[in-house]
Amino acid sequence: MHTTAYHPPRGRGGFSLAEILIVLVIMGIAAAMAVPRLQGLVKTSSIQGALNRVAADLSYARIRAIRTGSRAQLAIASDGKSYRVIVDPSGATPDTTKTVRLNLDYPDLVLSPAPGVVSFDSRGMLRTTGGVNVVRATKQGRTDSLRVSGVGMIYRDY
Repeated sequence: MHTTAYHPPRGRGGFSLAEILIVLVIMGIAAAMAVPRLQGLVKTSSIQGALNRVAADLSYARIRAIRTGSRAQLAIASDGKSYRVIVDPSGATPDTTKTVRLNLDYPDLVLSPAPGVVSFDSRGMLRTTGGVNVVRATKQGRTDSLRVSGVGMIYRDY
């Protein structure tokens, strides 16, 4: 029994200029639709990264308060673009253990309340007298926050 082999039609192979242009136009439209979503994702990621850094430094301040047996605080600067971790702020020699300038890594991000202080006592409990328990980070109209409970636990609200 004889079977005929399949032979592709003869002619030139490849794509025409019109086909390539149509594919490029479709890819351009898809990219134009994706860019605003990516910008929003970058903004959200930036805010969450900054709040993760603040949460870590709040934990650090709390641990320092417990270890040293004195008060410790995270003090937000008046411009909202930096903060300091201070151990024994009311003592004879307050010790600034850490200074963080957020505007270097997170431009256009502002912490509030500015100025503000989150303070822990020697047991690691939140001191509410004159202090705050919510820190907000805002960048280009988007705001996320973190809260500190009375027992010093830190919760992210995003």
